[in-house]
This record gives sequence, structure tokens and C-alpha cells, in this order.
Amino acid sequence: MSGSGTLDAWVGRTIGVARLPTRDDIDAYQLRCLNETIAYARSQSPFYRLRTDWPEPCELVDLSDIARLPLTTADDLVRGDPSLIALPMRDAVRLVTIPTSGTSGRQKRLFFTEADIEATVAYFEHGMATIVRPGSSVAVAFPAQRPDSVGDLLMRGLTRLGAFPAALPVDGSLDRMVDALRELRPAAIAGMPVTLGAAARRMETDGGLPLRIETALVSADSVSPSFKAALAVVWGAEAFEHWGMTETGYGGALACEAHDGLHVRETDLYLEIVDGSSGRPLPAGQEGEIVVTTLRRRGLPLIRYRTGDGGRIIDDRCRCGSVLRRLRLGGRIGEPGAAGGGGRLPAAIIDDAIFAVDGVIDFSVELRTGRGARLAVGVMAAAPRTIVDVRAALLRHPIVGPWLQAAGIDLAVERVSGPPFSLCRKRRVTVVCGED
Repeated sequence: MSGSGTLDAWVGRTIGVARLPTRDDIDAYQLRCLNETIAYARSQSPFYRLRTDWPEPCELVDLSDIARLPLTTADDLVRGDPSLIALPMRDAVRLVTIPTSGTSGRQKRLFFTEADIEATVAYFEHGMATIVRPGSSVAVAFPAQRPDSVGDLLMRGLTRLGAFPAALPVDGSLDRMVDALRELRPAAIAGMPVTLGAAARRMETDGGLPLRIETALVSADSVSPSFKAALAVVWGAEAFEHWGMTETGYGGALACEAHDGLHVRETDLYLEIVDGSSGRPLPAGQEGEIVVTTLRRRGLPLIRYRTGDGGRIIDDRCRCGSVLRRLRLGGRIGEPGAAGGGGRLPAAIIDDAIFAVDGVIDFSVELRTGRGARLAVGVMAAAPRTIVDVRAALLRHPIVGPWLQAAGIDLAVERVSGPPFSLCRKRRVTVVCGED
């Protein structure tokens, strides 16, 4: 590991203690910020001001009191009537529109002020300092052309810590990106699992010069064991997982050298875990839906926002020495996986099984349901033999194989040529409903 250890010293300075913080220090800071956020949102945000299901009084005496407050959903953001925005639109520095799933075309709109963006840049600076040395070159495989995009904010944070970030051409071909990576020869790299996995596997099979990369920040999608293994084999890279979403201001939680959960960004977020069906709060260690309340945010505060991501909170002290709470991620709540007579098969299991096959560069998965059900896998690979290996690996997989048989689903694996996939994307199982 090449960085500066834990985030605790920065957290202590941010929350106003002149030493390493204790758990009590962080809890007191978060309780104070939660009460300030609730009061501010109730005063300035039309959505929170007009809600009729607020308990009275709203002030929290203990962190657990937050469970008395109503939840906020993605539908509330999509509807935007009444608006959740707490400042005039003229104060916006960054307005982000996020497409939602489904066919309605409705979108979530998020609003960030200069102070909101500064908080994210500071988090990226100090978070990356735990895994990257000052003076190191860092390849950024996120789109970074647009001001205040996640790639741009990450590069600004890296520059502040004294690293030398360079944006890779992720909007072009895979070979172009690989050429740029070889020319840069970075000490570290940051990007989505699909992007980094494809680059590593292409470099492994194209006959070009090998590359040594020390650390990889991996974010914006689930990270499979086979993906981590591929980065270690091809680049010798230690993968550090990060969780975040646009609603959290991009930054959310980051793995440490212990790789035993992701340390939560507790300067700016308060996390809960609730039952995905009832919304009932769950105790530490129990898996459910991640719920976020933003702290210090003025543009668009979110109170008990249901993220749709699964996970559980770990309260005990980490082996790295940090007192920050840790998040262990689960799957996406309600994400289309593969479902049939053998039950629902999470997409992450299929992803891990396919990428574990040597020679797989990238792939897509489509499940056609109904009569003549079929799991169709399109694989980008250097050698035709890889297609045979993928099919065999899926059929003999201890979970996927029995599921296919029990569900009566045909398996079709085909090799795809050319650049059929976007480099920056989340890997999903596409479900096509056929006739029953």
C-alpha cells in the first residue's frame, strides 16, 4: 500500500477536534450536523417544509432518533414537486440530471453549490492520499472533460495532494485507451470495473509491453473477486473499492489496506441500514438497504434517502486502526438479475463466473424469459477457444449450472468482434420478456 494510512486525521480536523477523533467525537459531530440539516431543510426546502408526516418535535436527542423521520425516495427526486432544492437556482454551480430505469424518460435532478463541490474535492484529495503517494502519476478512467464531473473532481483532488493525474480517452476504442495507458505508465489508476477489467485483459492478450500498476481505485459498480484477481495478475495492482453515487456527492465510502469493508465518509454523510420492504431500521451487522442523510450540504439536502443499494454497517474498530464506521456492500436492491424456475440468480454471480475465465476481455448478458428461455452471453475475447471455456465454466459453476438446469434455461455463448460495448458502463443482466 502506497498512501498515508487512514482518513482519521483529516476527519478530526474537519469536525473540529485538534487530535485523532474518537468514536464519541464523530457521533457528537454527526448528531449536531443532523439537527442543523433537518432545521435547514425544513426551513429552506419546499419538499421538506411541506411534508405532513414529520414528527414534532423534530430535534434529535440521540442518533437513533432519526428513525422517527420519514424516508425520502428516488421518486421524490424524480417528481420534484414540491422541489427538494433549498437555494435559488442562480446559486447552482452544478446541476446533474440522472436517467432513471424504465421507459417513462423521467429523470432525477440534483443541485450542487460551490461548497458542496469543494467538500467532494477535499474528500477525494484525502481519500486518494491513503492509496497514492504525492508525486505519483495516476490514470483516470472516468469521463473528465465536463467541469465538475466525477472525473474532473477526482483529478482536482489528486492535483491537490501532489499527484499527477491524466485522463484516459475512455470515449474511444479500447485499444486507444490501452495505448494511452502504456504511454503514461502510471503508478495508480481509477475507474469502473468494466473499464479497468477490459483494459487489463486486453493488455494481457495483445502481445504489447507489460505494465506494472501499484494501486487501483475501483468505483461505480460491484467488484467481483475474479476482477480483483485479474488486476493483481496482469498489473500487480491492489484494488481499493469505493462506493458512492451522484446523490452522495460522488464520494461515499472507501476501502483501506485491511480490505474489510469500506470506511464511510462520515464528515458529510450519515448512513443507516433499513429493511428493504418495511423501511424498519436494522441493527449493525444486518444487511438491508443503505439510507443516506447528507450533512453540511446546502444545495439539495437529503434526509433519510433510500439509495436502492444493499449493504450492512460494521461498527467495531477496523484492523487499520480507523474509528470510522465501515460499509460492506450487498447487491443492488431490486436489480434485474436472472430469474427462473431455479429462483433468482444475482447478476454479480454471473459476472464473477464469466470474468474468472482467462481471455475474457468484456461481455454482455441477456436473459430471455418465457417459452424458449435463454441466457445469451456475448463475449469479447482474443481467442475463439475462450467461448468454449466460458460455456463450460458456466455449466459447471456450483451455482449457475444447477440454476440453469432447474430453470430450464438454454445457454448461448457467442464471440463478439469489434467495439460493441461502451467502456464506461455498469454491467447488468438485460431481461427480455418473451411469450409464456
